[in-house]
Amino acid sequence: MLQRRRANSDRGSITPLVLGMTLCLLVLAAGVIAAGSAFLGGQRVQRICDGAANAAANSAPSSIARSDPSVTAAALSAAYGYASIRGNDITISINLIDGVVRARCSADVPITFGGVVGYPTLNRTVDSVGEPEYTVG
Repeated sequence: MLQRRRANSDRGSITPLVLGMTLCLLVLAAGVIAAGSAFLGGQRVQRICDGAANAAANSAPSSIARSDPSVTAAALSAAYGYASIRGNDITISINLIDGVVRARCSADVPITFGGVVGYPTLNRTVDSVGEPEYTVG
């Protein structure tokens, strides 16, 4: 009779273990997906910033070496024009130094499952360098 009671006391103990492990796996999967989403969002901002820096550098290649306000305004306008075509709300700042355009771009990228933990977006800031294309000829 004592053995029968012991056998019955373990009955059903596997269900909480399976549920707990399933919950752990779901949380782990959501974390991996969110991290991947943040990484890909940062890569997208980097690509747009690279293109914006090149567009700014090619806006006035012969006068990029000068750092006067009109050249800076034209370069910034070209950079924002490039970024606006891509449909992102990106903040761009540009510095013209020795014929090179240095751009710093910042954007809020959406994070998958971010709303569940209260952070639906993540601010990503990237730097890029653009040089004007020179043609020989």
